[in-house]
Amino acid sequence: MKDETPNANGQRIPNGMLEDNYPRNMWWVAAYREEVTQKPIARWLLDTPVVLYRTEEGTPAALYDRCPHRWAPLSEGHVSGTQLVCPYHGMEFDRAGHCTKAPTQTMMPKTAQIPSFPVKEAGAFIWIWMGDPKAIDRDPPDVSYQSDPNWSFITGYMEVAANWVLIRENVMDLTHIAFLHKNTFKQNDWITAPETYWEGDSICYEQEFDLAPLSPLFCAGMGLPEDKPIKRVQKGWMPSLAISFSDWKVHDPNPDPGKRSDFIMRGCHIVTPSNKGQTHYFWGAAFDVPEISPQVAAKTKDSVVAAFNEDKALLQKLQANVSADPRGLDYLEVTLGADGAGVKVRQVLNKQLAQEGRSLT
Repeated sequence: MKDETPNANGQRIPNGMLEDNYPRNMWWVAAYREEVTQKPIARWLLDTPVVLYRTEEGTPAALYDRCPHRWAPLSEGHVSGTQLVCPYHGMEFDRAGHCTKAPTQTMMPKTAQIPSFPVKEAGAFIWIWMGDPKAIDRDPPDVSYQSDPNWSFITGYMEVAANWVLIRENVMDLTHIAFLHKNTFKQNDWITAPETYWEGDSICYEQEFDLAPLSPLFCAGMGLPEDKPIKRVQKGWMPSLAISFSDWKVHDPNPDPGKRSDFIMRGCHIVTPSNKGQTHYFWGAAFDVPEISPQVAAKTKDSVVAAFNEDKALLQKLQANVSADPRGLDYLEVTLGADGAGVKVRQVLNKQLAQEGRSLT
């Protein structure tokens, strides 16, 4: 991937944050599994109105959310057996988007076909493929730990008024934690960035830290006091533009009698483009500790949300500022040594778009 300059002052490697920069031929997260029931729901995904639902037998499905007759939103309809029924004139559609019934006439309208999208359940999520179904060459990323009884999984969701790639770059560069999150994460030793590298198609980083107190966000989940010096190794990896992980591998060199000395907290960051300049952000914090108490789970979630709201506020202001500026992306962007992971994110993005016959330059 060449580091070409698209204009005199702008990005060396474009990220398309003001454009349609959504690769289609990949799995994106559409919803949490429990969100999708026999009651249809509407969701904008990749600038597309989508209706998500389950048939009466429990199979998830996703269709374009406009009836081809008079464009009523199918998400306002209901499920009958394996069919989705339009609320306006009762036309019925199967999971492939074929009209199977038009009750106001005897002749079936052959042209009444709407787009359908392949979906799969994996981990805590419903995944959707919005590109060419013939291009499906892989399963969604492995998230089996999310349903492993030996792990406790805490989740959340935010709608962020910023392009998805800004969040993806944000969670792959953790040097901002010492500054933006100095009062929440309180992990102020994260100044020197790790080297980034490839494991197959995954962008990775790994970094070992000296003895220091653990972030208070995760102490409760591990049963550790907030002022106890511990060792930690951070490993992050991004197997897909849709999802990345960050493992906090914690070692307590002086555990209390009968207590564990080693723990893992696995952060999970999932982004799905919504409308232009809007992103669905699903996050998770999983501990390799079974059955964390509801009180600890609630405390952890509140703390994580407080920190992520700091990211949300800044990224939304960044998006609004760049969107309103007449120069847009035609403005100097300096890349620092700590931006290795972010540069690789842009390389992956541009490569995938090129494979789909699209370009940001």
